[in-house]
Amino acid sequence: MMKPSATCTGKANRLNSRKGTALFALTGKGAELASKLAGLLPGCSCYCNERYTLPGMIPFSRISDVFASAWARHEAIVCIMGCGIAVRMVAPLLSDKMTDPAVVVLDQDGRFAVSLLSGHVGGANALAAKLAEITGGQAVITTASDIQEKPAVDLLAQKAGLRIENRDMLPGIAAAVLDDLDPWLFDPEGILQKHLPEPHPFRLLPRDNEADQDVLNDLRSGPGIWVSDLLAPEGVGALFLRPASLVVGIGCNRGTTSEEIVLFVEATLREQGLSPLAIRNFASLDLKADEAGLLEAASRFERPIHFCTREDIAGVTVPTPSETVARHVGVESVCEASALWSAKSGKLLLPKKKAGNCTMAVARAVSP
Repeated sequence: MMKPSATCTGKANRLNSRKGTALFALTGKGAELASKLAGLLPGCSCYCNERYTLPGMIPFSRISDVFASAWARHEAIVCIMGCGIAVRMVAPLLSDKMTDPAVVVLDQDGRFAVSLLSGHVGGANALAAKLAEITGGQAVITTASDIQEKPAVDLLAQKAGLRIENRDMLPGIAAAVLDDLDPWLFDPEGILQKHLPEPHPFRLLPRDNEADQDVLNDLRSGPGIWVSDLLAPEGVGALFLRPASLVVGIGCNRGTTSEEIVLFVEATLREQGLSPLAIRNFASLDLKADEAGLLEAASRFERPIHFCTREDIAGVTVPTPSETVARHVGVESVCEASALWSAKSGKLLLPKKKAGNCTMAVARAVSP
């Protein structure tokens, strides 16, 4: 079963196994600069040529012996060295622009801080600016949106906590913004809009997108951004940004496989015109906390699962209570009640649906 093909732009999720910044120095002056920076930037580890190592630094005889492991451990890397050396170290490790760590190259005198890799989502542009502020040097930023002072959609999505569904559309949207092509924006809840600078280059479409044929024609006519947990109307090609807004309450029989749960959730959401990539979390009764198939299903969606007690949901009113469920587990509902409890919402988007060994219900989460 495939894993949902979202790109999560939130930084904590993006690099959830990486922490802090690695500073690499090859010369004596570079080591001094690294030591200064480490005292001003939190969470730094300093790696230095063993000939110039200062107290607290990690020595190496060859940078190639330690660079790959540091790449895997840290969310940002500062290379105090020539760009050529840094590029040769980085090149074999490149994987994905959404998950590669930020890389900034800094000369040993601190005159230039070059944002080399992962400038927007990874934060290299911001890190370069911070380093230049510390050293009194110049941040070197080459991304087109920054040069033209245009909004960078991937960075805005990150700030808004939106998941990028079809990242192959990012270059086209970026080009439309840079070339002043008047891209449209459908954002009924204003999730992305509140992060846009004023003025911004987007043409805002009305909230009720299916009521007006002219609006549908707009959606199908050119480049645009769709910000919603709803699936777009047929024929709309856009960059889809999904808010983490749906809570899926789940009930299942003992021994239900993750495969059955994943298939059921995916198919049901799409039948309801909802994107599986907009799932914020799953919810269920704590009696299911050791249910392997349920835990694995949530993991395959890369979403957490929240468990409630019977006391938590005792007062939750649901549309389809079950005497059978009440007899077996002591409450009249599992999927509906747990969804409403976790979402802190009084209304279900989807009441209980049953198939095979599973039941599910969906609530839209209340914004914090």
